[in-house]
Amino acid sequence: MELAQKMFLLAAEEMNFTKAAKRAFVTQQCLSEHISKLEKQLHTKLFLRGRHLQLTESGKAMVSTLRQIQHLEESLGHRIQEIEAGEIGEIRLGISTSRARLLLPRFLETFHGTYPQVHISITLGDTVQHIQLMKTQQLDLVLGLDAPSDPFLEEKLIGKEKLMVVGTLSFFRQYHLGTFSPENWKTGNTISLQEFKPFPLIGNREHSTLLELVQSCLRENHLDCPQPISISDISTQIQLCRLGHTATFCNDVLAYPLIREVQKDQEDPLLAFYIAGETHTMRSSILRLKAQVRPRYLEDFTNKLLEYMKKIQNG
Repeated sequence: MELAQKMFLLAAEEMNFTKAAKRAFVTQQCLSEHISKLEKQLHTKLFLRGRHLQLTESGKAMVSTLRQIQHLEESLGHRIQEIEAGEIGEIRLGISTSRARLLLPRFLETFHGTYPQVHISITLGDTVQHIQLMKTQQLDLVLGLDAPSDPFLEEKLIGKEKLMVVGTLSFFRQYHLGTFSPENWKTGNTISLQEFKPFPLIGNREHSTLLELVQSCLRENHLDCPQPISISDISTQIQLCRLGHTATFCNDVLAYPLIREVQKDQEDPLLAFYIAGETHTMRSSILRLKAQVRPRYLEDFTNKLLEYMKKIQNG
């Protein structure tokens, strides 16, 4: 508000120019001049001056409006203080669908307990797509896999993820070429794909880092697997594998929690195996632009997410 408006509000509260002038630490003449100037600007009288000071109808309307402005200015001041303190704002995160569903709910609940006024916007998709969005200022962070080297990006490494093949015990028995000993087939063990005949595989409908790794693995093991179903969501793929008619490939960080989620007390358990000879790992990391303004809440979110993901990856 302007100074004259503040003087007017004081006079309206005190209904006495002398008392209002004392509160403003000015002379009565100075306060009267400010109010007269305001009345000339508005082409109206704000007070009826007599033995007792009274507000005109215009004066009453002015008081109501200025109090609203005063409240808005105070609210704006508090909000700016919160923004400057890094307690309010927005985080735009790029992440894959399965990772978001499995890994984020508990983390976001904890983070919102600390930063209740920070809005988090999630964009689902592949790492390469997310990097392009980040470069055009549409994302702040990306939780990605095997991000390409880029001079504009800063990468915080989470760890290495390995490829696993997922299917039911009966499915592996059906397509295995050698002697099958069920007691040796347990989740987390290593199997050789060269001991299998081509088996039906749930494929990924969209191009992704994981899809490239799966295709490379199949070529190296000379397997030409039919793909009767293609779907992008890994959790849905594993749900379908539970029926015992197909297998799929998945990185180990997601395989273990997904199997626990869908596993029932069934005679034909769902299993996940590492692959013999598969040396390539997927590099999981948090990505952000080097030239980026980082409020305190964004820096804290990045560090806490990094710590949370490392804890999950280390079991």
